[in-house]
Amino acid sequence: MTEKPSRAKPLSRDERRAAIMDAILPLLLEHGRAVTSRQIAEAAGVAEGTVYSVFDDKEALIDAAVERHMELTSIVEAISTIPGDLSLDSTIEAIVELVQHRVREMFTLMAAIGFGPPDRHKARRIGQPDEDPVIPRVVALLEPHRAELRVAPRRAANLIRLTTLSMTHPILSEGEVFTARDIADLLLHGITVGHRPETTAPAAVATSSPLTTA
Repeated sequence: MTEKPSRAKPLSRDERRAAIMDAILPLLLEHGRAVTSRQIAEAAGVAEGTVYSVFDDKEALIDAAVERHMELTSIVEAISTIPGDLSLDSTIEAIVELVQHRVREMFTLMAAIGFGPPDRHKARRIGQPDEDPVIPRVVALLEPHRAELRVAPRRAANLIRLTTLSMTHPILSEGEVFTARDIADLLLHGITVGHRPETTAPAAVATSSPLTTA
């Protein structure tokens, strides 16, 4: 006798909310705030009434979905997958590439739905080092290369973050497209030819000058 397949366990209220919020994101990129309740329900595989049993209205759903998407969980997890045995050059390029992807994704989403008031979303705080969970992950990747760095790993992590954000931001970059390789090269080598002189070089030159030994 063939056993009947067991029915899937019903989702809890929080699980249902999360599933609907994830389902709406591609629709927001395509339709912005004009997305309809029917489209949302179809994408989530539920009835329209189910959508509004866990959200007060469409605007509440959109705001909750954007806030959830901007909590940085995905990029933190992505950075955690970068191998720890890469060279410093490859490590920085991999970090920059992931941060660039995240920035572009965020601006595409915000452009689709409208930026709204500055205090509308938690995402406005992204970029403050003490609140950004990405920084500790980047520091952990840089620690093995401490001897190769001219600054402490945490400061290097902040410089990577700020440089990547400013060179990827469509307004700050003035429309110029910088690749992850471009940004990694700037961070590693600056804009000058050759190596940066040691800070003690001027003193060393002064003590060995012929004028002081004559």
